[in-house]
Amino acid sequence: MQTVQASVGAYRYDILLENGLAGRLGDRLAERLNPARALLVTDENVWRLYGARAMRSLEAAMIPAEALVLKAGGYPATLDALREISARMAELKLGREDALVVMGGGSLCDTGGYAAWNYRDVVRLVQVPTTLIGMADWAVGGKTALEYKPGSRMIGSFFPPTLALIDPQTTATMPEREFMSGMAEVVKCGCAADAALFHLLETLSGRASIQARMEEIAWRCLEIKRELIVSQREKTLLGHSLAHAVETAQRYRGLLHGEAVGVGLLAVARHGERLDLTARGTSARLKDCLRRYSLPTSVAVEPETMRARLRALGDSLDIAVPERVGWTNVHRVDSAFINEAWFGRL
Repeated sequence: MQTVQASVGAYRYDILLENGLAGRLGDRLAERLNPARALLVTDENVWRLYGARAMRSLEAAMIPAEALVLKAGGYPATLDALREISARMAELKLGREDALVVMGGGSLCDTGGYAAWNYRDVVRLVQVPTTLIGMADWAVGGKTALEYKPGSRMIGSFFPPTLALIDPQTTATMPEREFMSGMAEVVKCGCAADAALFHLLETLSGRASIQARMEEIAWRCLEIKRELIVSQREKTLLGHSLAHAVETAQRYRGLLHGEAVGVGLLAVARHGERLDLTARGTSARLKDCLRRYSLPTSVAVEPETMRARLRALGDSLDIAVPERVGWTNVHRVDSAFINEAWFGRL
């Protein structure tokens, strides 16, 4: 078992990473929090795969627990899901000695976190992300959000968990496209802050070889995400901002989030090379790495729609541009830079 400490402002919490942790959930909760009761919130897909195992572990640890199983698909990110979670919390009268355990993908963890923040009483929040993108991105930072309409995540807050528990083995059951979309976030981590990780990604071949190194990969991504947040570089990654612009321009019916991140990051690396901000050859390595994981390296978006989304990013902002594989530098840029990064990418 490995532990990394994350922070949101002055608040600190531990993230535990361990293969097989889904079956030892109760043990880890008892050791770290010893809650009086637990409410396990998950969706139908995760429940089918891991629910019985998680509930048995809570029972074995003598933690009285109930489960709330939500519909799968896009439902966990909605206001209806928030109402359902909040209603069950109120029905059980959860309090400061109890734990809300949210087990699932990033959207469910977001909504469960927001429900904990919005609840009438203090409750200990335990996040258990089961997807690769959840482990590489959502587990650190304390962001919570939900959709009030498809594609809009304007309702949210920052509410860090009391504890985050990660079992890298749960990624083995992810659908292929979603898994590879999560790998784009891993590629982003390596390109932004870890040359050794990026080199590893350039050598792996096939999903089985990735899974064999998943504990190592997930651990390094957690440390990178924490380092980027502390250095303020994480929220200035232009490739990530471009990804959100693409998703919105496509009305969330095109690329998955990770796929869009890869396209955005490649556009920035290419523009950085044109301006001599990025070492020559960086974008070629990045493109080859993305293709290694069956990730897109370009996307067609209606130009005027994309221009509108880029304008929404602002006229002047600090953004992180790769200097080379494994390192980024922050630059103050204007809207012209952002437009040229996107429209000059081909």
